[in-house]
Amino acid sequence: MASATLLFLVIFAVNVLPAFAPPTWMILSYFGLHYPDASPWVAAGVAAVAASGGRAVLAQFAQRIVDSRFVSPQMRDSLSEAAQAIAHRRTASALGFLLFAFSPLPSNVLFLAYGLTRAPLWLLVGPFFVGRLVSYAIAFLGASALSQHFELELSFSDSLLYFVATQLALLVIVYGFAKVDWRRVRVEHRLRWLS
Repeated sequence: MASATLLFLVIFAVNVLPAFAPPTWMILSYFGLHYPDASPWVAAGVAAVAASGGRAVLAQFAQRIVDSRFVSPQMRDSLSEAAQAIAHRRTASALGFLLFAFSPLPSNVLFLAYGLTRAPLWLLVGPFFVGRLVSYAIAFLGASALSQHFELELSFSDSLLYFVATQLALLVIVYGFAKVDWRRVRVEHRLRWLS
């Protein structure tokens, strides 16, 4: 029980961070390597609840940034246009978020960008929870199976370089998302940047 509580707290804290945090599947895999007899669905459930809650807090943080003086009215209007497009295509948006959640791709960028739009959070958090529940169970089962057959040795420097490079690239993507003129994209069907 103490290990499940620790798993929840670590994953929640990591998912509140906007960048430079290890991916949740990596933490869950580590947990699976060290506790191979634990229930994969209980571990995945704890991880999915913690990750979804942490990412919801991150998205709310992004929503507060939009309301701050650091965001121009022009950018705020453009992000509102993106929120309206998401709201008008709820089923397609939820399906897209679900498919994303099945992947091991970092979700910090998705929640930051989504939070900037101020679209309804449940539309992202619900599908994210379902997708991550399944993908985390697979990560846990994979790590448990590997721990029984192999001794793994990972290069810290290679992992760190990859991690830092991807986090910087993803932050650039969030900035680019916020600079798109979404109203002109919707009307003209061409990518335009805010001036």
